[in-house]
Amino acid sequence: MTKQKIEIGIIGGPFDKITTILEEFEPGNQDFIYSYEMMGVKERQVQNVDTYREVKVKVPARLHPSVLDMNRFNLNRPGGGGLGFAVEIFFHATVKAIKEPEIRVSGERQLITEHFGHAFKQLLGFSGGFEIELMDHKRRHVGLGSSIGSMCAVILGMNEVLGRPFHGWELRRIMGFLACEESPMGSEYLLPAFETGIGAMAGVNGGWIVASDDLTMVYRVPLPDTKAIIFIPDVESLEDEYTGKETSAESEAELLLRRARFLDSMQAGAKAELVLLDMIPAMIRGDMTKIGDALFDISYLGSKRAECEQHGAFGTPIYSYINTFRGIGAEIAGMSSVGPTIFALTKSQETYDKIMSYLKDQGVADSRIIETVVDNMGGTITENGVEKSFMNDNWLKG
Repeated sequence: MTKQKIEIGIIGGPFDKITTILEEFEPGNQDFIYSYEMMGVKERQVQNVDTYREVKVKVPARLHPSVLDMNRFNLNRPGGGGLGFAVEIFFHATVKAIKEPEIRVSGERQLITEHFGHAFKQLLGFSGGFEIELMDHKRRHVGLGSSIGSMCAVILGMNEVLGRPFHGWELRRIMGFLACEESPMGSEYLLPAFETGIGAMAGVNGGWIVASDDLTMVYRVPLPDTKAIIFIPDVESLEDEYTGKETSAESEAELLLRRARFLDSMQAGAKAELVLLDMIPAMIRGDMTKIGDALFDISYLGSKRAECEQHGAFGTPIYSYINTFRGIGAEIAGMSSVGPTIFALTKSQETYDKIMSYLKDQGVADSRIIETVVDNMGGTITENGVEKSFMNDNWLKG
């Protein structure tokens, strides 16, 4: 099958007009494995290992309430800053180093898994290979970080069985630059993806996170004893497993590179000010309601507004739920990524029960509601029956 390209005209500022090309590629294509220098990572070598270890990795899903400025990222330039948090919906990977120079994959997201296996071998000069089985959470392309969570689980496992050649912040950069997802055009191909780093930060660290540009984590706090109601509304724009469509890469890319960028060119400063002057002080005080107040204002600004509006009626279906959840008493409510997933976070059992009753009264199917809690532990690695957290101070570097 001939590989395809998607050409998208970018409009950022009033005088900004260029073209970005999303080009299909096979897993392991060297043109899509960037150099250490480009990624800003010190070169490492692991040609072989003494022990061919096997580990099990568990990574929480991320929700991504907002990017700060979409004009700060492109396919070969991850960043843009943003907000994110982790929830107890998990990705599971079993990773084993093997002597044979092969990448053997099973389970789900096999193209992504294979590409990152080849990337690790090439970057490290590893003479052996990997056996990798990955299971994702099966809620794809609705704002629950299915692609980056899969990458995170796989890359943490490979890094572990090779003796942790990379620090956490370096893994974050590798994921950011090599981010990809399955092509909607050719079933055996991948497409490069846009990445802010939030998925990797939340997947490893858990909690509520503020990130700046260049994949830099600014601040992270736990949200202990916080219940999460995650709701996938039935909106006209929905392209996910309910309709049998595996990816909405083309429509998402067009949104991110056109209207969202244009609005951020005018309002990214206001979003950044809300984060710096309102949200971060609230995080330091542990004031979830004030965190939610700042996010509520951000939800009507810049690229977040564009993301909400794409789901019809100038965002009315999305905003009506966010406003209702906040009115009921949820400390934090918003839409994740390009949506349509909406979430409500609360420490109050009474508020939680009221939101659930509201959704039932609206006739929302159980299959569209996920009841869980905020994950504050982050990614874990289990070896020989012993589970340990991957999080360490080096993850904050860079």
